[in-house]
Amino acid sequence: MDKIIKEGVNLMPKKIDVVYTWVDHKNEAWQKEKNQHIKKKSAANNTARFDSSLNELKYSLRSLDLYFSECIHKIYLVTNHGSIPDFIDQSRADLVIINGNELLKGISFCSCTFESVLHEIPNLTENFLYFNDDMLLTAPLSLKDLFDTTGKPIWYQESDKLLRFISSNSYLINPFNLDGQVSKARENTFQQLDLNKKMPPPIGHSPRILNKTYVKKFIGLYPEAIDHLRNILFRSEDTFCFLDAYCYYFSHHKMLNFVKEKKTLILIQSDYFSRITNKLRIFLAVDFSFICVADLRNKNKQPCPKVSKYLEKTFPKPARWESTNRKI
Repeated sequence: MDKIIKEGVNLMPKKIDVVYTWVDHKNEAWQKEKNQHIKKKSAANNTARFDSSLNELKYSLRSLDLYFSECIHKIYLVTNHGSIPDFIDQSRADLVIINGNELLKGISFCSCTFESVLHEIPNLTENFLYFNDDMLLTAPLSLKDLFDTTGKPIWYQESDKLLRFISSNSYLINPFNLDGQVSKARENTFQQLDLNKKMPPPIGHSPRILNKTYVKKFIGLYPEAIDHLRNILFRSEDTFCFLDAYCYYFSHHKMLNFVKEKKTLILIQSDYFSRITNKLRIFLAVDFSFICVADLRNKNKQPCPKVSKYLEKTFPKPARWESTNRKI
């Protein structure tokens, strides 16, 4: 383990790359592939989960430019079939589009699958920050929030206080459980690690530091699980949850700090959002560091206008990576 630390960790990098995964739900090749492989509808392949029409990525980049700007080396945007968001300035040298299918060397509709190959992006910094496109910063973030004084990465646990408050209201549910699949998959994943301890709390839906050397070593320890993960199409209760496993393994071996200090506000789209709008002041009175936009649209197929207005009001300034001829 000491060898991994010496190989993989710089005590405090000055700048790091940021990696996003993003799905263009309008990409015709992707739509055709997805429809061909769906055997039966489920929460994991619900169309709303892949819908990018709210432009969460645009607001996430704005939040990043506002609160993490000085720490960014480059941004890598991993997309289905190399699709490019229409608001992106393609002339920027500090934003690189990566074809996710080429990186994976295959097809998948499961984010866990793509997360297992992000470290293979060419020229990526040794440590990199991974964002989902629905994650946004609401306060300044520094490298001291991501690494301790010895250089160990810091990951944040899911906020128990917030989720208890949310779940105590009948109109709000945990948007990440996908009919129980996520919790079952997490339990199955933890059992495969064989760490002989009680399962830790879920990882928070917030940005996560990954280290290329750590990832390579971890993949070498669980090759069968990773091989199976890279060949699945959709998430299920049997999915090997790559990020959870990575965090649990390295925190168990004291090579990663898994702490509670950051909180995430979950904005839920569709019918639910109109009911919590009046409670946003209560939510925002808590010291939140991140926002996650969850999408549970079942009846209403269009993005919730109140969510769109909230994001535009909160992040009005275009990011440096947006085109001056962008479409709003």
